[in-house]
Amino acid sequence: MFDKVLFIEGYTDAPAKVAEHIANGWTVYNAPRPLLGHDHWQGDFRHGVFFAAVAPAGSEADEFNDHDLMHERNRQLDGHVCEIVTRAQIEEYGRQVAIEYDMGVASFRYDDIVQSYFNMREQESKGD
Repeated sequence: MFDKVLFIEGYTDAPAKVAEHIANGWTVYNAPRPLLGHDHWQGDFRHGVFFAAVAPAGSEADEFNDHDLMHERNRQLDGHVCEIVTRAQIEEYGRQVAIEYDMGVASFRYDDIVQSYFNMREQESKGD
């Protein structure tokens, strides 16, 4: 499993280029070194400043059918998959935590819920 770079809507918003590629079904990677992709660029530091987007298999952009090779090489190059988490997902997570601890959602600040979400996702990635 790839490690993730999370962009939280309204907290750490994804750059437009990352959001556009993900919305179009592409997989976007971020790393401290250049990566393989059908599109690549440099941006603000997250896991690194290098970003690459791999088009969906069989798409027009994947004309050389090298989709799987790019995924494998990006894994070897310490590429982390970028993921956009919506505010609705964070709010639902907050509701679930409130239920689990028998508390009202209003007792949590949004920043605290986001931090808890980050921690939960980090624990999940260590378990894989």
